[in-house]
Amino acid sequence: MPDDVSVGETYRRLQDHERRTQREHEALDTRITNLARDTVPLQLYQQGERDRDDDMKAVTDRLGKVEDRPAMSLARWLGIVTVVVAFLALAVQAWGTLKGAQ
Repeated sequence: MPDDVSVGETYRRLQDHERRTQREHEALDTRITNLARDTVPLQLYQQGERDRDDDMKAVTDRLGKVEDRPAMSLARWLGIVTVVVAFLALAVQAWGTLKGAQ
């Protein structure tokens, strides 16, 4: 039967497929590299790489500045404490009002 394939045959077909696709990918890589080399001048490529490196350096510098800042600044802590104190004052006032109403 044509559907009965041995393990060795499957492995051989897989190896053949991998070799064939490897050759095709190498050929495509070579064509793309040659096309890029012929169409993009070296100085332009190098300038693009330098610009990309400068952009990455700027991003990492900004990231370093963000990491150096504390997660919760003093102003945030004071804001949170103010809200908690205001809530407690409101709760005490409401409790006093309820006690006076009884």
